Order: sequence, then structure tokens, then C-alpha cells
Amino acid sequence: MKVKKTPYISLLLAVSFFFVVAVHPLSASEDSHRTWLKPISDLPLLKGLQSNTWHQPDLIPNTYFVVLILIGLFSLATRNLKRLPDSKGQTLLELFTAGIINFFGDILGDHGKKYVWFPGSFFIFILSLNYLGLIPGLQAPTADLNTTLALGVTALIGVHIIAIKENGVVGYLKHFIGDPWWLGPLMFPLHIVGELARAGSLGIRLFGNIYGEETVIFQLTLLGLGIWFPTQLPMLFFGLFGGFLQAFVFSLLTSIYIVTFLEHGDEHGAAAH
Repeated sequence: MKVKKTPYISLLLAVSFFFVVAVHPLSASEDSHRTWLKPISDLPLLKGLQSNTWHQPDLIPNTYFVVLILIGLFSLATRNLKRLPDSKGQTLLELFTAGIINFFGDILGDHGKKYVWFPGSFFIFILSLNYLGLIPGLQAPTADLNTTLALGVTALIGVHIIAIKENGVVGYLKHFIGDPWWLGPLMFPLHIVGELARAGSLGIRLFGNIYGEETVIFQLTLLGLGIWFPTQLPMLFFGLFGGFLQAFVFSLLTSIYIVTFLEHGDEHGAAAH
């Protein structure tokens, strides 16, 4: 029986190879380094050879790699979809999709269910970013504060685009002015600061948890090398749970932020909490 070759896998491998060979070396600079691998400067024997200045690793190539993997997987998974699933792959895909739609749909309510794709996409993407760090030698892009803050800002911008679409410009501004209206000059700047704080809290919470998890795994790996035992294995299993939890919390909070701007947002927000 001949196995039909798919162009998706070849294309995915070719583009991935391009990012490793071409993008990775060209993107390095004196002030930062882009790398897929754990920085060798973290090894105890090499710490004395580096300067005392700490450089934030730039993990953009890792993010590109995850995007390519997701494109390839979903392209393969949705190639031959049928109205009635006749394969285990389509059945699992539908169960996974239905679970995301039902969960976030219940939070957003009937009025906001059409926006399920927004927090659902964040969940899938962040989960994939987190799990990349569990592959030996690779770093999770969410261990980079730049990445997590960018995700937080993106979530905030998306929420406010949805808010303007649902309430109009006037209704959107009324949300910031509050009630009574004569407290608007005081409440407006407070609301602006509060919205900016939401983006910061989303990014910093995600970064802190994943970076701490990566650091513990790396240190346990070094310890295991000394005694020839994989001491990092228990932490890897915990990382599966922690990566899922952090992606879940980020998406859940994004859903709740959307609810606060929908019609009767206060009532739905109370129910969501």
C-alpha cells in the first residue's frame, strides 16, 4: 500500500530549516541573542567567562517555529473533514474544538459567544508556546518577558476593538466615564490605568510562572548530569500541568475582560466570576 506524500510536511521542514540556518544567525546582535537552545552561558563552568551584564534572550525564532508547527498540524487535520466524522482524528479534533467553544461560550454568554475564537486562539497558541519548553534543549517563548507582554497588549487591543464594535464609540467612552457622569474627570484616567494594568498583569503572570518553571527544570537537569539520573522528570510532568494552567488562566481572564464590555456586562461579569 502506497502512502501518499503530503506537501505540507515538506514545506514545513523546509521553512523550519530556513529559520534555523538563515534567520537565527542573521538576527543575533551584540546586545541580545536569538537561540532555540538553552544558552550555554548558563553552564556553571562558563559563567566566569561572561560579563556581569544580563541579556534578555530573544526567542522570536521559537515563536515562529510554533506558528509553523500549528499551521502544519491544522492544515493536515482539516484537509479531509466530513460532515459525519469517520476517523479518530476528526473525532478528536471535533471534541477538542467543541470543548473550547462550550467552555468559553458559557463565560461569554449568548451575546458574546461569537467571540469564542478570540480567547480560544490564545489558549491553543499559548499552550503550544509553553509546551515547547518541555522538549529537551528548547526554550518556551513565554519565558521571554517581551513575548508575554506582547501577548497581553494584543489581548487588550482585541478586547477594546470588540468593545467599540459592540457598544459604539459613545457607549465605549461611557464605560470609562462611569456613573455618575460628574465623576468622569476622576474615573476616566483611573479606568485607563486599570486597562493598561490588565495587559501588564496578563504578561507578567505568564512570564513569571513559565520562566520559573524553565529555571527549575534547567537546574534539576544540571543536577541530574552530576549523578547520572534524570532528576528533572517530575518537574517535566508538573510542567505539563503548569503550561496548561497558565494558558487557561490567560484565556479565561481575556474572556472575562470581554464580558465587562458587553451589554449588561456587570451582570455577566459577576456570573463569570
